Amino acid sequence: MKAKRQNKILELIETYNIDTQEEIARLLKEAGFKVTQATVSGDRRELKRTKISAGSGNQTYSVIA
Repeated sequence: MKAKRQNKILELIETYNIDTQEEIARLLKEAGFKVTQATVSGDRRELKRTKISAGSGNQTYSVIA
């Protein structure tokens, strides 16, 4: 389940301009995953995802290889 959830997080980050962990949690819940913000935070750290400048002063999570 963890691997599926983390793969979904990567998919979401690649698909949407996400700027908060709460938004990731909401999208995961909409996709059928039961998560908390703390779970998303841990997954994000494990996946080594960070925010980058979106160009308009905003920052979004990014998939960086």
